[in-house]
Amino acid sequence: MKKSILLVSHSQQLTEGLKQMIEDMADTQTVTLYALGGTADGALGSDATKIIDAVNESDQTALILVFADLGSAVLNAELAYDMLAPEQQERYHLIDAPLVEGAFAAAITAGFSDDLAQITAEAKKAAEKGWPTA
Repeated sequence: MKKSILLVSHSQQLTEGLKQMIEDMADTQTVTLYALGGTADGALGSDATKIIDAVNESDQTALILVFADLGSAVLNAELAYDMLAPEQQERYHLIDAPLVEGAFAAAITAGFSDDLAQITAEAKKAAEKGWPTA
């Protein structure tokens, strides 16, 4: 099964760098990444229409996993969901996990698994660093 991972942030540079890092390590035969940082005119911010365009561009059978960083990026990801057709909404999943670590872990896991629960669990677990606390 194909998967599309949408990286939503206020910064285009952040999503482009993250996309490149993940593409260097993930199975890009089954996982397609979209860097959706910034507004349509390249300013800092987020844009629901960029998210909708990516959903429309993605494989129409792909599972869509959305990772967003802060406030309005999450709000725009939710707004985009509301603007999608019902059949697109069924495939669209906003994952409550850190943008960088979560998307990375999800992309690696999605390369060998079609199990949404497993992919989501790995994304959420990625934030656990295991560092000793003081």
